[in-house]
Amino acid sequence: MISAAEAKKKLIEGNQNYLAAKAGDAKAGIGDVSAEMRRKTAAEGQEPYAIIISCSDSRVIPESIFSAGIGDLFVIRVVGNVLDNHQLGSIEYAAEHLGTKLIVMLG
Repeated sequence: MISAAEAKKKLIEGNQNYLAAKAGDAKAGIGDVSAEMRRKTAAEGQEPYAIIISCSDSRVIPESIFSAGIGDLFVIRVVGNVLDNHQLGSIEYAAEHLGTKLIVMLG
């Protein structure tokens, strides 16, 4: 598992890729979503490098804005970014059981 600082750097770099994307750029903003990665995470589990709490808004897709692929982010979407015990339990799961070191709250 990578450190919180390394995870933050990956998010920033991924977001820079997303922001620089041009219309029709098929690779911009896309992480690894290959069949191989789907098989790997199914067999070996997930190792997300960041927990992202995001509003349930169809205009913001955390995986896209951070150029992340399958297994990269542990995304929790909730209306208004208001956390209760259910969302806190998900955060605790990702931090304790998956070893994720960075939590980001998107507003």
